[in-house]
Amino acid sequence: MKYALFKLSLVALTSLFPILAIAQTTTFRVDMSVQIAIGRYNPNNDRLLVRGPFNGWSGTDLTPVAKNSSVYEAEIGIFDFDGAQFDYKFFIGSATSGDIWEGNVGPGQNGNRRFIYQSGGQVLDTVFFDDLTINPGRGIEVTFQVDMSQLLQDGLFLPEFDWLEVRGAFNNWAPGFELEALSEGSPIYTGTTIINSIAPGDSVEYKYIYNGGQWENGRNRSFILSRQEPQTLPVRYFNDVGPDSNLAEDTEIIITVDMNNAMTLNGTSFNLETDRVYINGEFAGFTWWEWPFPSDDFELLDDGAIESGDAVAGDGIYTIRFQALAGQSRKVEYKFAINGEDNEAGFRDNHIRYIRETGTYPLPLDQFGDMVREPEILPANLGELTIEGPVDGLITIRWENTDAILQHSASLTPDSWQNVPDSQATRQMVFSVSEVSENYFRLATP
Repeated sequence: MKYALFKLSLVALTSLFPILAIAQTTTFRVDMSVQIAIGRYNPNNDRLLVRGPFNGWSGTDLTPVAKNSSVYEAEIGIFDFDGAQFDYKFFIGSATSGDIWEGNVGPGQNGNRRFIYQSGGQVLDTVFFDDLTINPGRGIEVTFQVDMSQLLQDGLFLPEFDWLEVRGAFNNWAPGFELEALSEGSPIYTGTTIINSIAPGDSVEYKYIYNGGQWENGRNRSFILSRQEPQTLPVRYFNDVGPDSNLAEDTEIIITVDMNNAMTLNGTSFNLETDRVYINGEFAGFTWWEWPFPSDDFELLDDGAIESGDAVAGDGIYTIRFQALAGQSRKVEYKFAINGEDNEAGFRDNHIRYIRETGTYPLPLDQFGDMVREPEILPANLGELTIEGPVDGLITIRWENTDAILQHSASLTPDSWQNVPDSQATRQMVFSVSEVSENYFRLATP
């Protein structure tokens, strides 16, 4: 595709030129009032930029829209076609606080903001930096806890030499917040900090890391920031692997994925007739193979054969079987691939499951692109659902448990319940009301 552009005739290029030439500036605006109030942004010393592919992600400075205004703007000339999509984020360069990117603030890649380009020029809606719209005041005191038992047992973490940190959106993913052992010889490490850069009730992403480079695997952890009271997070094993996290006996695992209506990251639909499905990851003694070069040993099949473990041929559900040996990790972290490409989800955005029975264990059915991750210990209480509306033909469903998954049914029969894609950790979803069908919702373990 890259070379096709150079093969275009001069006539074609000439006909395109007038369309591109009429493009005007795109104006980006961000409200920094809360960031100034909490001390994350100092207008006198810090730089404020907008970054995106339109400036090579290098950044364009923003300036106040008027004297003493906390709203900043930048006008950037962008030349493209109507309907083109652009990702972007705002960025603070601070001598005291370091580099601060916005977090997960939009539908774009890596939580980027996104807008639809208009060639006649446009002024984008003013947004708050990091979507923090209110001053959280003093903030919420949060205590982090992590169990290092397995790393201590394996000699991978040495308390006399190594150090352990928490990094996340609350501290700009910067080093410095170190945890200490709960008591001498304890495998549990803990630390307390004040979070005032995220609004109470919002989700906070974080990860544990030791020695400045040994991160936990997979997607970021997250929790809901308390609205008022100090908060202590439950103890979790580092990387969700503890002394009891290995298999006691050999176990066959069966992995299935529903490819009906599956689409790649770039929006290409899966073709049940011609495309192939593979799995990549860490499970059953295997480690990640190099994209995009899978061997046939990692291909899932929809053939209804005993050898593959597939139940029904041609139903769009693909299956593969592996033998996990005693002593191997119960944690199964993986990603599916259409034709061997890394095209199911973004970097480090993987499925996470745990082998919960020995002998033979079919993992719960996955939906391609719905990156469910189980906690090592399933929640005993999933919490409550609240349903608001209908308002303008829409209902809003809310819940608090970030481990739980929202399920939907139209009939209440046992086999009718379906996971709502991308519902884990969302805590709120909006649905259209139908007058001709009944709808039921519930929370379920991943």
